[in-house]
Amino acid sequence: MQLITQVNIDKPSWQLSHSTPVVTIGSCFAVEIGRRMLDRLYDIDINPAGTLFNPASVAATLDRILDGRLYGSDELVEDHAHIRHLMSHHSEFSSADPAEVLDRANSRLLRAAGMLRDDNAVLMVTLGSARAFRYIATGEIVGNCHKLPASEFELTDLTLEDITTDWHRLITRLARENPSLRIILTVSPVRHKAYGLVADRLSKSTLIMACHRIMAMHPDRVAYFPAYEIFTDELRDYRFYAADMVHPSEVGADYVYERFAETYLADRQDLDRRCLALTRRLRHRTINSRDMEFEAATSRLAEELASLSPRIATAIQRLKEEKQ
Repeated sequence: MQLITQVNIDKPSWQLSHSTPVVTIGSCFAVEIGRRMLDRLYDIDINPAGTLFNPASVAATLDRILDGRLYGSDELVEDHAHIRHLMSHHSEFSSADPAEVLDRANSRLLRAAGMLRDDNAVLMVTLGSARAFRYIATGEIVGNCHKLPASEFELTDLTLEDITTDWHRLITRLARENPSLRIILTVSPVRHKAYGLVADRLSKSTLIMACHRIMAMHPDRVAYFPAYEIFTDELRDYRFYAADMVHPSEVGADYVYERFAETYLADRQDLDRRCLALTRRLRHRTINSRDMEFEAATSRLAEELASLSPRIATAIQRLKEEKQ
């Protein structure tokens, strides 16, 4: 008995592997997918500027990464609590210490720039909203308002033409700088109910149309993964949402990731399971001598997996350093 209406996903002509460098950028749903790939020991850089929602800010961040132009102190904005912010970045980069803000932002910029130029790199973009805020002081669309006074911003709705023109130019540039780069576009299922549900649905519709236009312009480089459609059609139930009734629950995000894995990681399922098992083992904290056998088995599994790929070896080393 078929109890859901399943979204059909065209089989891509290429697959991701543990030798594929991946950069995710965009909304918090980019973090959900990225975190699950990181747990399976993929070489992935998740949101190098933190959570970004609108396509103009995402495109501007990617341009800045390709330029390799570091952020400077003249770009910092100070709030009433003397916290410094970059208007292009999420507040996770903010700090009372300006040097700390710039060091975080610039180290992430340089890392993402290197990965995007690697052979066979994949860029995963998750767009959240076509509504954006323009910072009146500079006239630029910002990635985050950082709870500054609303009077300092102007709300704007990005049009289909705005988005497709900007992204056609950006993807042409990305292709020129890395001819082997592949791009996956997706629209976040997270609803922006503060805008009103009707306005949010109009916004999502604009993003979906833009993604398909962009894909039609670059059919050999750009694919579309229907995360929004899967969540709103296959998971048509509030039990798949978190307590705020807006963000996906862990179960809901797991389901969408499984559909993503079926599409782009179909040949890696057994290896993914082994990598995930190792990640869980490495995050386990031993407390007595009876765990010595567990540690020995973990070390053996780590050595086996590290021998399969230098990128897996790097991911394992990173996890070991986090545990110390």
